[in-house]
Amino acid sequence: MSRKFVAAVLAVSTAIAGFSAAPARAASQEDIARLLAGAATVFIIGKAIENARNDDRKDKKKKAINRHYSNPKVIEHRPIPKVIPRNPHRYDRFAALPRNCVRRIEGGSVRRVVMGRCLQRNYHSARELPRACLMKVATRRGTRPAYSLPCLRQRGYTLARN
Repeated sequence: MSRKFVAAVLAVSTAIAGFSAAPARAASQEDIARLLAGAATVFIIGKAIENARNDDRKDKKKKAINRHYSNPKVIEHRPIPKVIPRNPHRYDRFAALPRNCVRRIEGGSVRRVVMGRCLQRNYHSARELPRACLMKVATRRGTRPAYSLPCLRQRGYTLARN
């Protein structure tokens, strides 16, 4: 039972006890029966109030759910939506790589590369580029990541025309 209800019952019983001060006497069976009947009545009323409050809370939850869905029976059978994973290359093949990031290199089998830092600054999907095309290139400032241009073209990437 709730604390407020118990406190109210104690307050009422204390007030009644103060008003009906009478000399002490032995309790008869009739008095004990009345006392038990009164306590049972108070307990039953308290439980009824508590159940009514719980029903109100459940109704509020149902109303909140029904605001989003018109038919409550559909809620139980509606499957949970699933996220469809994005294929990164499906979109990137249409977005051309920036031409200003292309550099010529000497040595090795690859002649042209796309510099990694330039792509990070100028290409929105640089993180989704294939790792198989990633390589290291020596520059004046040390080794830097770059992507092999023939490898990227083989996987469907193109260069911008400007």
